Amino acid sequence: MPTNVGAELASVPFGQMIYDMASAIARSQVALDQASIQLVKVLAGSYIDYVPDVTEVLLPHTQTIPGVNDSQGNPVTVTGVTVSGIVGESFPLSLLQAGVNPTFYAFTNSQIVVKLAITSTTDVSASVSTDTTLSGQQRWFGGGALATHVNATYAAKYSYSVDGSSSLQTTLATLPPPKNVMPRFFLVNAMNPNSVQITQS
Repeated sequence: MPTNVGAELASVPFGQMIYDMASAIARSQVALDQASIQLVKVLAGSYIDYVPDVTEVLLPHTQTIPGVNDSQGNPVTVTGVTVSGIVGESFPLSLLQAGVNPTFYAFTNSQIVVKLAITSTTDVSASVSTDTTLSGQQRWFGGGALATHVNATYAAKYSYSVDGSSSLQTTLATLPPPKNVMPRFFLVNAMNPNSVQITQS
């Protein structure tokens, strides 16, 4: 009957489980990085019609109120404004230039949880019974034969079970894109060519 708990624990393939988990995380990390780098290319090649500015001009606007006159009978006028919108000329702008950055991911805090439940029970039962028989003469101090039968039974039941479960837990965190992956943007003011601004996401 196997009752060595230490042997059961030693039989759990911890090394193989750790290797399988690390290998799966490594493959997943490569796939996620490739997807994020591909997204950089897509964003760099996707353009929108960008409107750089919208100018709102407030203009005075007076109007008379129909049917309303002052004490001298003149129409009452009120001041107001009208808004005139001037939309600047649009030009193509990539999504990267517009500030849409890809998201990178990394696995952190990976854990392997193994649970074992070992149960061992023993049930022992024993019983003894006797049966005495007297044959021949049954007088006091007389002759005869006395026979005694003994019945003994012994039973032992053993039960042993092992239940196990394991779970793999890992956390997927977001990271900013690496600087070497993102392009640099040079902003040159044509009205002041000496003024150059360099930005990088």
